[in-house]
Amino acid sequence: MKHRAIFFLLIAFCFASCKNTWDSDARDLFYQGCIESAKDSHMDSLAAVSMCNCRLEKAMKKYPNFNDAMEHADDLMKDKELKECK
Repeated sequence: MKHRAIFFLLIAFCFASCKNTWDSDARDLFYQGCIESAKDSHMDSLAAVSMCNCRLEKAMKKYPNFNDAMEHADDLMKDKELKECK
């Protein structure tokens, strides 16, 4: 359930900032949310970094517009390609 909280925080940030692209703040929020999730799952730090970098890249490729990504946050959480990141 923490995943949902993180994505809702990202959505709130998105609407507050009104930015349409993956600027450094948007990338950092996504990445930090991913790292926190990995820590909650007791994932090794190096594995978490690798996985989160992969997921961020794939999310940005799938949704070049940050607002679109946040509108599809539930889809991203279930996305097979992102889950394949190890």
